[in-house]
Amino acid sequence: MNSQRIQDRTLRLLWGLAVPGVRGPQPRFTVEEVTAAACALADAEGLASLTLAKVAGTLGLTTTALYRYVESKEALVELMTEQAVGIPPELDGSPAPGPGWEQVAQAWTRALWQRYLDHPWLAGVQVNGMPGHPNRLAWMNSLLLVLDRGKVTDPLHIALLLDALARAFAALVPPPGAPDRDVPEWLPGAIAARFPRVAAELERDWTDVEQELDKAVATILARPDRNLGPALGA
Repeated sequence: MNSQRIQDRTLRLLWGLAVPGVRGPQPRFTVEEVTAAACALADAEGLASLTLAKVAGTLGLTTTALYRYVESKEALVELMTEQAVGIPPELDGSPAPGPGWEQVAQAWTRALWQRYLDHPWLAGVQVNGMPGHPNRLAWMNSLLLVLDRGKVTDPLHIALLLDALARAFAALVPPPGAPDRDVPEWLPGAIAARFPRVAAELERDWTDVEQELDKAVATILARPDRNLGPALGA
């Protein structure tokens, strides 16, 4: 099966649309159960060490039997990403414009950040193009409704920035149980000598990443009506 057909089948599975059936005995597991097993393995060992053989072994299947559920590791990772992201939390869905929308947008970003923390491998999954999976679109849709309350000029740009912030700041938090990263004694001095402006920022206390995330979100939302295009080209 070529990559385009695999992609189409995977998207149909994610959207709950009918896919061509596979001949043979009744499957022992659902695709959701296979995906959950793969997510648990990635949570414990990381995505790089995940193989179809390991997933199959966890379920008591042969690797060949696993192909009844997923055609490739790439397709499995797509299913895992959608399941790990999950559905967005319930936010204040009031369509009325007014104060308070910034706090809701900040809560949205923090909730997405937490999903990345719950699944440390998730931030490392490469994203290509605009989201096309239902859960990711549900997150985006819920945030756009919030930004509409703030009468934001270009809500999609703001939504994409907040989505990227959640991912980027999650990468600053070491996974649970990860060994402390030893920084060579000479490295801070080398950074200060070559990149003094960056070194000044790195001297800040970054232990409370959630607080830093809140500051970054507040910075983006401080001028949501600002037209960034001319400013970038000025």
